[in-house]
Amino acid sequence: MKCEFCHQSALAGKPITVSGIGIAHESCYERHLIEQRVFKTLNLRQLNETELSELHDLVQIEMNARKPVMEEIEIW
Repeated sequence: MKCEFCHQSALAGKPITVSGIGIAHESCYERHLIEQRVFKTLNLRQLNETELSELHDLVQIEMNARKPVMEEIEIW
């Protein structure tokens, strides 16, 4: 069994099964996700400028909502 990303033996590291891809090292798969700009199941590369801006606003709103009331809130 070889890692789908580095093509080395999958048993040499922490092997995982990636749905739709196959066997991979956990670190190789994480590196692949970062390169593809995927978070959870959201592929950031597929978003257009408007969608990316809306996502940014939603993330900022959520981060502000989680801060204690006494902390300074960031305004975009």
